[in-house]
Amino acid sequence: MSKIGSQAPNFKLPSHDGEPIELKDFIGNKNIILSFHIFSFTGGWTHQVSSFRIHNTSFEEANTQVLGISCDSRPTQVAFASSLGSIPYPILSDFYPHGEVSKAYEVFDDVRGTPKRAIVIIDKNGTVQFSKTYNAASDLDPKDIFEEIKKL
Repeated sequence: MSKIGSQAPNFKLPSHDGEPIELKDFIGNKNIILSFHIFSFTGGWTHQVSSFRIHNTSFEEANTQVLGISCDSRPTQVAFASSLGSIPYPILSDFYPHGEVSKAYEVFDDVRGTPKRAIVIIDKNGTVQFSKTYNAASDLDPKDIFEEIKKL
């Protein structure tokens, strides 16, 4: 897991809507939640995305940007986001080089070839303030993540 207090590694990944997203564009302006997930179209990821979608307005009001990340290809991310209707935050593809961002944040599972289910919170200065892996999507509660954001 990313070490609390360390500088967050920068990255640039394609989003489901076609726009490239670069972490450094948020530094100095917003807190960032990186929501790593295993695979799109799984029950766990559907739960995770839907939970963050429900609470996204609260995160936006707290000047925080949610970014979903998996190793699925961009076309898969597009199809997944479309299947769920409107997703108010970017779903990013860490497909190529495979898992590079997940590895940089130390959440890549080499056996499965996908990120672990994890949340990393980065403050406006680009410093990792929270990092946790979860066994199941049902263990991850956006209300708990919001409480961490309020501490920043």
